Amino acid sequence: MSRFSAKCLLLLSLMPVAGLAELSVTGVDGDLEKNIRAYVSLASEPCDAEPWRIRRRYRALQAEVNKSLEPFGYYNARIETALENSEDCWHASLNVDPGEPVKLRTIEIDIDGAAALDPAFGDLLQPVSLQPGEILRHAHYERYKRALQVRAGERGYVEAVFTDSRLDVWPEEGAADITIRFESGPRYLFGEIRQEQSFLETRLVDGMLELQPGTPYDGREIARAYRDLSNSNYFARIDVVPEVDSAKDGQIPIRISLYPADRIEYTIGVGASTDTGPRFRAGHRNNRINTAGHRIISDVGISPDVQAITSEYRIPLRDPRTEWFSLAGALSNEEVDTFDNETQRFGLRWTKAINKSWLRTLSLDFTNESFIVGNDKDTSRSLVPAIAFDHKRSDRDLFPSSGRRLGAELRGTGAVLGSDTSYLQSSAWARWISSFGSENRILTRLNVGVTTAGDFAGLPPSVRFFAGGDESVRGFDYNSLGPKDVDGNVIGGSNLLTVSIEYERHLTGNFYGAFFVDAGNAFDDADVDPAVGTGFGIKWRSPLGPLRFYLGFPLNQDESGVRVHLRLGADL
Repeated sequence: MSRFSAKCLLLLSLMPVAGLAELSVTGVDGDLEKNIRAYVSLASEPCDAEPWRIRRRYRALQAEVNKSLEPFGYYNARIETALENSEDCWHASLNVDPGEPVKLRTIEIDIDGAAALDPAFGDLLQPVSLQPGEILRHAHYERYKRALQVRAGERGYVEAVFTDSRLDVWPEEGAADITIRFESGPRYLFGEIRQEQSFLETRLVDGMLELQPGTPYDGREIARAYRDLSNSNYFARIDVVPEVDSAKDGQIPIRISLYPADRIEYTIGVGASTDTGPRFRAGHRNNRINTAGHRIISDVGISPDVQAITSEYRIPLRDPRTEWFSLAGALSNEEVDTFDNETQRFGLRWTKAINKSWLRTLSLDFTNESFIVGNDKDTSRSLVPAIAFDHKRSDRDLFPSSGRRLGAELRGTGAVLGSDTSYLQSSAWARWISSFGSENRILTRLNVGVTTAGDFAGLPPSVRFFAGGDESVRGFDYNSLGPKDVDGNVIGGSNLLTVSIEYERHLTGNFYGAFFVDAGNAFDDADVDPAVGTGFGIKWRSPLGPLRFYLGFPLNQDESGVRVHLRLGADL
């Protein structure tokens, strides 16, 4: 900036600025007052405006006020005005009696054409905001017309027009009549669906789409197509464009332009929980190995108690959104107070959505485990088939006000499969979240497991049930609950039952207070002997999910003291 320009700006900043004169409005408030101030041109005049200009604005005052009241149905207002001048400024005052509002008398709405038989227009035939006896609101009338146009566009009525639309106001009678005649024309169909991309096989993208040429056009299907493509994580940018201007022969062509997302992703994270201690995690993800959309997902997790490497090669199948085949491998070492376990696992998985909210996974795992539990030290090799079901429904992902998560698994093996052990195990889990008021949530949790085994002592820790810890019975250490051997070592049980209920209350900002009661245990036969823990804590709603800090107190099992529970993760 030049020195001359800087001096000019300084001089301008020192010059006095004329203020706006005062306009006082009495008799009305709220939206009526706001609209009057928006309409009245006199309100924008500065104190040093020319007198002739102020007088001209003042003469228009009553007409402007009447105009500002009409959209709210007031056509018979009585207005008193006054204007005062002084050496410093002028002052205008308004006293407004809006009078009785005009009310709707007759409403004639006709929808002709194919839309007359379309159930999607049912709620628009008798709009709640346009009913005889209601106060006239111009905005309601315009909003209704817009709703008709939007609905027609969403449903493919490209030729829709208003053949008549009138709002007749009779101020003397205090009445208004509405006449709307809407001709929809024919409903168009989806036409050619054209992909503009070259980095994935066309069949893979087609498999993600519900859109089918020749079916009735529906804007919700366009939104669903965008959502499904976005959820695939293959694309950085997605354009799903109905080319209405190119519509012909009753069909609307759809252009889908796709741009590739980054193929390689790396993630690094640190965290902590009282179950595993401080932990480090690193991940590698190749989202697009080839044009068929194959993926590799790998993770390394390290903590004082657990070290693990996992990798999955995922192959999308006929519908990539809901069906895929995986080859998975894992190496892990877990050393906790109750057991040591070294595991090598390789498996095959077929995952398929069986409806809109349930996933079914069939798996076959080969596992080699070397373990020490109490006085048992062994190596177990097994081939384990399993079937699992998972269901999730919630209003939000990170911090839902309502939702549920349900799951069940059945797995087992035996000598006929070449395994060292024989067992059949079923487990089920459920979580529910509900809210009352805007400040309170209830979180409940249930876990159940049953195992039948030929030789329980030969089962590795991954097949035995333990209780206690952040996600089990708080107030007790991780995996510290379960049947014991003759030396008092916890060796796990063949069955599991734990329940939890937690009340949560919003405190301030993103912080919430909580009080909980947990109960349950791992056990053999029917000897449950539930451990009970209670406590309270603070939850922070972080961008990555809820971070929980609890103090848990054991109420039985000859335990005492306080235990800290820290965990970051989703509620469901």
